[in-house]
Amino acid sequence: MSIYSLVMSTLKPLAIPTFPITKRGDHETYITFFLYDDTAAFIADDEEQKTAYYVQVDVWTKDALVFTDLYEKTRQTLKEAGFMRRGVSPDLYENDTQIYHKGLRFCYVLKD
Repeated sequence: MSIYSLVMSTLKPLAIPTFPITKRGDHETYITFFLYDDTAAFIADDEEQKTAYYVQVDVWTKDALVFTDLYEKTRQTLKEAGFMRRGVSPDLYENDTQIYHKGLRFCYVLKD
């Protein structure tokens, strides 16, 4: 399973449109994610056995009341699936699009 498939399947129960890299369609609430780094997590006999993937997951919504709930559910869902939190951005509001936005960073080690 690829890291992209893993993120998609992990977030599916939230029932929020989720897209790798950029959104498609006309959604007011959605999640995007991208891979910002990957590195060998375990090497044996000169072969990479496990890879650490660093993923940023961004939550977006025009509804201020949904914003904090969506962030918490996304964070908890990924954490329960074995993603290790690496950082989080501040709460942001994009003035030009009038949308609330928060990026969450995680690491996940996947056996190759």
